[in-house]
Amino acid sequence: MEKLSLVREGESKLPPGFRFQPTDEEIVFQYLSRKTFNHPMPALVIPELDVFTYDPWELPGDGEQEMYFFCNKEGRKMGRGSECGVWKASGSAKRIICSKKMPIIGIRKSYVFHRRTKHRCAVRTDWIMHEYCLALSQSQQTHATDQGCLVRIGNWTLCRVIFKKARVSEVGVDDFSSDSSSSSSCSSSDSSIFSDVSSG
Repeated sequence: MEKLSLVREGESKLPPGFRFQPTDEEIVFQYLSRKTFNHPMPALVIPELDVFTYDPWELPGDGEQEMYFFCNKEGRKMGRGSECGVWKASGSAKRIICSKKMPIIGIRKSYVFHRRTKHRCAVRTDWIMHEYCLALSQSQQTHATDQGCLVRIGNWTLCRVIFKKARVSEVGVDDFSSDSSSSSSCSSSDSSIFSDVSSG
């Protein structure tokens, strides 16, 4: 049976009345992990795009709804800047644990888009991004006791882009998680302890 594809011309096209609203756990373990390990998807609904090189209002899709993209970090230029601004990290990273107790975990980082002005100042906007990646605790490989040291898996990330008309300073970036109760906080410096490993 042919796999259902809902991606057209690099944009997710859902039938009228349908909404794609996966939880953090579903994003990591039903979509990102399958993409990373080249396993069949539940549905082909997430396009591939280097999100960080685009201004958020130019991304394909309906800006009034959450937008999802697979992004391959291999060959990506350093930095997270686009033509009109830059994505800046906000808050601390969060670990996403699978309810089925898989050894792989997800890491969710939050970013806010800052738009450049003619005075070269960066103005905070209401565009928010959650970037998800896969990781494995080194204790799973070396029986180390340091549970905080993580090994990043693969080159794929999954980005969720959100436009919030409410003021970010009032709501808070981390409040946009759909299932934050299944995640435990970790230091925002986790990115410095990542080391990459091929997904095979």
